[in-house]
Amino acid sequence: MATHTRVLMIMVFVIGVAGCGGGDALPDNERLLNAFQQGRTGVWVSGHGTVAQLIGDVTIAGEAHQRVVVNVDDSLDLIVRHSVEASERVPFAQGDPVAFQGRYEWNGRGGVLGYTHHDPEQPGEGGWIRHDGTTYD
Repeated sequence: MATHTRVLMIMVFVIGVAGCGGGDALPDNERLLNAFQQGRTGVWVSGHGTVAQLIGDVTIAGEAHQRVVVNVDDSLDLIVRHSVEASERVPFAQGDPVAFQGRYEWNGRGGVLGYTHHDPEQPGEGGWIRHDGTTYD
């Protein structure tokens, strides 16, 4: 009986640790998908997807931004633009799962998500990117 209890306790521990994913649930994509379908812009959204492509840095208003294409679902590929001057560079690789929050700007190809860094003057204190258990803001 003691052996069965010990095995059960070990199983519960392993399942709990493996299933927790760092304790961070993936944010829902509904608001982002609605903004895309309705052609809305300037909307603060959160969501998640898979890194489809690394597209290199761009300088905007004198700040370097890291850019990746994130596949949110079959209907939406999103460019995520992350300031590497306001936050740390994210070590993205193609195929990586990623979660994010930022300001969505609509375009017919899927849109661009920016402001993925901490900013106390923005809703929710600004944006962030969560990659491999680390939050970049």
